[in-house]
Amino acid sequence: MFENQRIPYHASTLPVPGAAGLLVLAPHPDDEVFGCGGCAALYALSGVPVQALILTDGGLWGVPPPGMNVVTARQAESRAAAKVLKCREPVFANYADRSLDGAGSELVNLIVRQMKACGADVLLAPSLWEIHPDHRAAALAAISAIQQCGPGHTLVQYEVGAPLLPNVLIDVTPVWKLKQQAVNCFTSQLAMQGYDRHINALNVYRTYTLSDSVEAAEGLRVATPREAAEDPFGLIFKGSAHPVLDKTQEPEKGFSYWLARLFKPHRKKQV
Repeated sequence: MFENQRIPYHASTLPVPGAAGLLVLAPHPDDEVFGCGGCAALYALSGVPVQALILTDGGLWGVPPPGMNVVTARQAESRAAAKVLKCREPVFANYADRSLDGAGSELVNLIVRQMKACGADVLLAPSLWEIHPDHRAAALAAISAIQQCGPGHTLVQYEVGAPLLPNVLIDVTPVWKLKQQAVNCFTSQLAMQGYDRHINALNVYRTYTLSDSVEAAEGLRVATPREAAEDPFGLIFKGSAHPVLDKTQEPEKGFSYWLARLFKPHRKKQV
């Protein structure tokens, strides 16, 4: 297997050319910028409407300014960042932080409704590689939602807390300063952790296989509804020379079974 069969060696300008609209699925207020703020800005500046659906209130993490609680502060930060990136006002679903695991079909239906409401044919969502339970729940809900939306819609997975295996690398150099400015809107989060440094490092690292002219890139995984339905494991492993599991070993086991196996926390056996 050659290197370019595992990761792109050329940069793309947009993951889905000719998109009518984008819905960015964010588990918390900030993921819509940290994960794919450059991609969102590129679309918005080209005239394509971009809106974030922010699923949880993020109330368990952050240092708000005096006179504000964490939830109010984080929503204000997302609104400010959206203005920087020229995106529409975000929509807040207001699930409790760390509660998406139990949202089930209600969450899927919400995503489908919002896709229709904003006229989006592209859904950006966290990847299945993510660590945080809200991120993983959002990733699974996005796969189900894009299948319900059907042909003509595309799922694009982004990375925040864990690198994914990208099939597209987007050159965000033209909007790099804008993304950094948008990241800096999240003061309640930067007071807790150096997320600006982490995201800068990730986006610079993604230029490793690209030309010197690319200063920053976002790694994405693009899939059609059919690909998400027929080969969901391709969203995780396709292009990798070392897949973690072989989905053909037990054909009677369904997708839900293997996802549960894959993402179930490891526990040592008692001896």
